[in-house]
Amino acid sequence: MDVPATPAEISATDLNEVAAAAFAGGTVTEVRCSDIGEGTGIFGQIARLDVTVEGGDGSGSASLVAKMACTEPANLEIAQMLGLYEREINMFEHVLDDTPIRTPVCHAAVRGGDGRFLLLLEDLSVDYEVGDQIVGATLEQAERVVETLAAMHARWWQRPELAAMDWLPIPNAPQYVAAVPNIYRAGLAVLETEWADRVPPAAIDVARAVDPQFEELLHRTAGGPSTLIHSDTRLDNVFFERSGDGIAMIDFQLALQGRAVADIAYLVGTSVPHELGREQWEALLRHWHSAIVELGVSDYGFDDAVRHYREAAMYYLSGAMSLIGTFDAGNDRGAAMAEAYSTRILNHVVDIDARSVL
Repeated sequence: MDVPATPAEISATDLNEVAAAAFAGGTVTEVRCSDIGEGTGIFGQIARLDVTVEGGDGSGSASLVAKMACTEPANLEIAQMLGLYEREINMFEHVLDDTPIRTPVCHAAVRGGDGRFLLLLEDLSVDYEVGDQIVGATLEQAERVVETLAAMHARWWQRPELAAMDWLPIPNAPQYVAAVPNIYRAGLAVLETEWADRVPPAAIDVARAVDPQFEELLHRTAGGPSTLIHSDTRLDNVFFERSGDGIAMIDFQLALQGRAVADIAYLVGTSVPHELGREQWEALLRHWHSAIVELGVSDYGFDDAVRHYREAAMYYLSGAMSLIGTFDAGNDRGAAMAEAYSTRILNHVVDIDARSVL
């Protein structure tokens, strides 16, 4: 299949060629495309494909989700530098089937030229409702996500197979060392000049304090213990079951082998409303820690988890800096998501006294 540039260009012939098994022996005769990723995806195009199927056991209508490379030049350059697209394809091909979290079924993974790719995924919206990062998570939602992440973390905790996955980087892999400090400093300049009315002075002070030590902090966050981490645990990547308490997760472009607690700091720091995060971060961290202990992790104390949580929160200021100073947010919703993400993590590092571990 010649991978097209946009989801709107995917044809019935393409679907019949690469994803026939999804249609129970039927043939796709019509494809209707609708964008579902505006304001949620920084590194990819995401669309729902509603299809008409004739013949076989799948006659009628069906839907898939198509995920492809982004088109914004600055975002695309970073995505290709960090190998994000190949990483997510590898996650579906080699890892997620051995991971105890609900993820969308992958009906096809196609690599194309010029860095293009196509993932054809199960449409989770049939049974699940996606979270809303702008609104933020409730305490009950955050607890459910924490439990889901704990199961993934415990499954891959210190497993030697991780080291053999050369496509799954560690946090201080060369491409991150080359890219992330520059992204941080570009955003810091914008934070200082344009965001003084959006976050408290103490948050800007922490961001400034991190600046000269950012490379050291990056290397510190790469310390053990190591497991599989999602690294983008914001609420827009979490689906909540409508008729039960199940959770599904999407978007594994940023997956790493690193400290599990980074996923918890990212979730609470960017997707839990400010006041709730300030009040509940330690309880949510303890909830996660208790869960991994119950699942067999015995070599990681809670005091270490708190220290590593603070380090991770400071590192994830780089996500705010990228949204403030580097990446194209796409539209009004993207801008609102970027502001919610950035103001929350900037406040959070103050609330948890993250600077104490610099």
